[in-house]
Amino acid sequence: MEPISFDFVFTPEAISALVGFALMLLFAYFPGLRTKFAVLASEIKSYIMIGLLTLSAVVIWILAINGIVVTSEPVTINTLLKIVLALLISNQPTYSIAPVLNDVKAAKEYRDFK
Repeated sequence: MEPISFDFVFTPEAISALVGFALMLLFAYFPGLRTKFAVLASEIKSYIMIGLLTLSAVVIWILAINGIVVTSEPVTINTLLKIVLALLISNQPTYSIAPVLNDVKAAKEYRDFK
C-alpha cells in the first residue's frame, strides 16, 4: 500500500484562508484577548477585524509580489481583491459558527448591562 499524500499549494488565496481562520481562532479562543474583545461594541470589533484582515491581505499580496508566496499567475490588483475575498470568506462564517465560551458570554452580558 502506498501512503496517502495530499498536495496543497500555498497560493495567496490559500494562505489568506488560513490567516482568516487563524485570526478567528485568536479572537475567539485566546485567553484574555477573547474577553477583552468581547466587551467591545460590535462596530469597534468589526473595524478591528476589517483592519486586521486588510493588513493581512496587503502583507500576503506584498509577499506574492516579491516571490515569497509563489503564484502561477502574475500578481496584480485583482490578486489583492481575491486575497481580501478569501480572508473575509474564511473569517466570518467560522466566527459565526464557533461556540461562545462562558467567559465571553459573561463579558458580553456585562457589556450589555452597562
